[in-house]
Amino acid sequence: MTATGTFQAGTQMLSVIGGRESAEVLDALAAELREERRLTLVHLGDPDRSPIHDQLVEQRETTDTARDTAEAEIGSAVLTGDLPGDTDALGRLRSGVDGGTVSRAEALDRYSDLIEDLGVLSATRLHALENGAGLTDAEMAQDLVDAYEEFSRANALLAGAIAAGRMDYEETAHFTHLTASYRNTLGRLEPDLNGDVQRRYEAMREADPWATTERLSRAVVTRPPVREPEAPGEAPEWNFAIGVDADEWEEATQGADRRFGELVTAQLERAVTTAWGDAVRRIALALAGCVFLLLTGTASIVIATRASRRLVGRLSKLRNESLALADTRLPAIVDRAQHGHRVNLSEELPRLSYGKDEIGQVADAFNAAQRTAVGAAVKQAEIREGVNRVFLGIAYRNQALVQRQLHLLDEIEYDEEDPRTLQRLFRLDHLATRARRYADNLIILGGARSARRWRNPLPLVDVLRAAISETEDYQRVRLTSAPRVRLRGTAVADVVHLIAELVENATQFSPAGAPVDVNCGPVAGGLAVDVEDRGLGMTEEGYEAAARTLSEAPEFDVMALPDEPRLGLFVVARLAARHGVRVRLFPSPYGGTRATAILPDALLEGEENDAPTEPVMVPDQRQADPGPSGEGAAR
Repeated sequence: MTATGTFQAGTQMLSVIGGRESAEVLDALAAELREERRLTLVHLGDPDRSPIHDQLVEQRETTDTARDTAEAEIGSAVLTGDLPGDTDALGRLRSGVDGGTVSRAEALDRYSDLIEDLGVLSATRLHALENGAGLTDAEMAQDLVDAYEEFSRANALLAGAIAAGRMDYEETAHFTHLTASYRNTLGRLEPDLNGDVQRRYEAMREADPWATTERLSRAVVTRPPVREPEAPGEAPEWNFAIGVDADEWEEATQGADRRFGELVTAQLERAVTTAWGDAVRRIALALAGCVFLLLTGTASIVIATRASRRLVGRLSKLRNESLALADTRLPAIVDRAQHGHRVNLSEELPRLSYGKDEIGQVADAFNAAQRTAVGAAVKQAEIREGVNRVFLGIAYRNQALVQRQLHLLDEIEYDEEDPRTLQRLFRLDHLATRARRYADNLIILGGARSARRWRNPLPLVDVLRAAISETEDYQRVRLTSAPRVRLRGTAVADVVHLIAELVENATQFSPAGAPVDVNCGPVAGGLAVDVEDRGLGMTEEGYEAAARTLSEAPEFDVMALPDEPRLGLFVVARLAARHGVRVRLFPSPYGGTRATAILPDALLEGEENDAPTEPVMVPDQRQADPGPSGEGAAR
């Protein structure tokens, strides 16, 4: 509340300062515009008087100077018209006066409208004076400004009529209304005037110019309205005669106008002073409240600090120790447990002890939570390690049995001569080869390496043929191109397995009988192997999920998360991460899916031939085995 009060009082002070400066230049412009209005009406009343025309030209220059000063002060244009885009109403009025298209009555009204607009703008700038104690003084100042404008307008109207030598009924009524209006305002405000303003008002009323002005204006108002006819029988006419001398009127009104303006200025200064004093008092009260609250708050802070220092120290210590455990020790313990190391919770997890109060209870709860969490992680790691060992043991035994079965099939095929029986044996051999690859899948997901090894580099075309032959529908697969490069022996088994998984996915998720194309080509940083099918493809969400799986080699236990895990993608991701192979899935122009595996240069040997080999179709019979053991390619 004290801050808000101080801000409001400071804003009021700034508004008073800015408003007073803006009002001063606007009042100066209004004064010059009033004089230009008087001279304009005199000029329109008697256009042939050269001195008046020269004075009017000089006064227009003075008004323009005051206008430029006011616009520079307030930062916007003044004396604009009411119509949109009208930025020079004063210029158009002057042009009408000089061209003779504007009458005295119209000139009076249009100049008065411009002066009233300045009054509204000035009142807006002094809006801060209407707050607090300055309300009454500001209202009185505005009333005096309105009365002064009515006085000045009556002066200009009568001066123009005197110059014209006649005053019609409308001008007389208007003049009567203006004089009665400002006299009524002065009479209403007289009891409320105070101090210097009251003295100036009394001095103005007692001065000769004011008395003369009042006498002459009353004479104009009370003159006979009808002129007696010169001959009997003639109709009476309006009394156009004024009966006031121009010099006498000008001399009297100049003195009265000056004193009236000083009276208005004095009231404005009083309103500004009152508003300023009110703002200063509000700031003083707000500052006193601030000081009181500062002292009270300081005492409260000192007491609260001394009472809570021990509590804060204990909380800080608890926070630091908890963060040290959570950020450093707990992750290290969990990581060790996941890598198969034994963990002793009582020795490696220190207990946080902070007494029996609420802080001590929080520390005890943290002790229980961290021990439960780490114990669960350790137990899970131990269970996972045991299951993994059992899992790998079964997979290795299964693979050994399949390998023995393949050797036995080799012997039977070698001795068999019946073509039909030999064809069935080849199919049985092919099924056993797929069973061996599935056993390899389990071994790879378990974190171990396949039992198959190659030491020497093999041609890429043989590697691709071997991968194709390990799939069920290898007859549908077409190897269209393969550059003459060799693949390092250490990567042969894994690359064969990786390509075989991609090819099998393509055959399984495409219509029966639809071909699957495998082609190769050099790319920046390696060699791209594309496997393209003509199936239904996948949705955008499916491609995004596959990209996430292939970009990071997943742990085996994450396969339990999806409802329908695709084992092949997990195997491909593991093999690709092992050798730095990048695998991506894209929509195929045929409507299916294109899988691209980019083999890095580090896995390749020999020079690439830009001209691809002749398209190679995989026949139904078994192909030559690329391995050193002499077994069929289906193995």
